[in-house]
Amino acid sequence: MSFIDKMKKAGKSVVDAGAKTMLKTDIAFLNREIKSRKQAFGIDIYDLMERLETEDSLTVADKESQIRASFDAARKDIAVIQAKKECKSEEVTVLEAETDAANASQAIPPSSGTVVTNQHPSEM
Repeated sequence: MSFIDKMKKAGKSVVDAGAKTMLKTDIAFLNREIKSRKQAFGIDIYDLMERLETEDSLTVADKESQIRASFDAARKDIAVIQAKKECKSEEVTVLEAETDAANASQAIPPSSGTVVTNQHPSEM
């Protein structure tokens, strides 16, 4: 392997490590976004239920449908974020597999036939 090839390989390794770090950061932000959306859902539901509790003109079914609509909207938002997160996770897996494949191609050279031991030659 020439010096240029080694430099290219080292450069690719650095780029892949940076990409993997960026993807993991994106995943952390998406996790935070999911948590934030769930918290917003809790606030929305509390406010909705508080309002519905004092609303006497609506039937129970109407109240339930409003709660269900709020839940469905939150679930849809979270599903979109979750899909983005899974896509990023798959990209990390692909990068790790490519790195493992590149490292596997640097196989240990075949044995020269010499036996290596932990003993000093004078002890043999």
